[in-house]
Amino acid sequence: MKPLLAYEVREPGEGHCVIRFASSSAAARREGANELDCGFNEVEHCHRKPQFDQYAPGPVPHAVLIDHGWWFECHHCSRRVSEDMQQEAEDEGEEHEYLEVVTDANVVYCSQNCVMGEFVERRARKAAEVALIEFFSATHPDCTIESVWVSRAPLQGPGRLGHAQALLYFKFPGAQHSATFTFGEDRMRVTVVDLPAYYTWRGIQMPTTEAA
Repeated sequence: MKPLLAYEVREPGEGHCVIRFASSSAAARREGANELDCGFNEVEHCHRKPQFDQYAPGPVPHAVLIDHGWWFECHHCSRRVSEDMQQEAEDEGEEHEYLEVVTDANVVYCSQNCVMGEFVERRARKAAEVALIEFFSATHPDCTIESVWVSRAPLQGPGRLGHAQALLYFKFPGAQHSATFTFGEDRMRVTVVDLPAYYTWRGIQMPTTEAA
């Protein structure tokens, strides 16, 4: 069996790259194109990267890629994380002493502050999900909750958070499809085919449309 070798595959649009381990350039190009969501013939380049062979079958650690000139977005604040990050911040007149490359599994952070910020937001989202389920279960006990989703808007500056949105997907008695409840709104989103069942469930008369 041929050994797996490292190849850098680059797509032409945004210039995104991936490292693929394969026994041939053609195989690496095909697998890289699939990962980058582009065609085989659309790949900008597929170059050998022998410095990464030791990490076969992959992945190459983010810290190693950064040491070799790659950059990533901070998982929390979207700052560009690279080996030149501190110098870039200094050139922009920002404080940079707190900046450092921090890797955690499949994500990269620009500082311990962002690691902690992401942890706090993750805990807050989980607490919001639990609270939303408890609230909806108490107000609509005859419904079946399918899933919840709480999003947090990106940071709007140091220490400032955007507004969170909380959605709950559920089925009410007689519904064929999922309906959506948005916390803070006075209405629910229901598919057209489920409207008769929705009005029956709510105990209100369904509006009628008069012919012109």
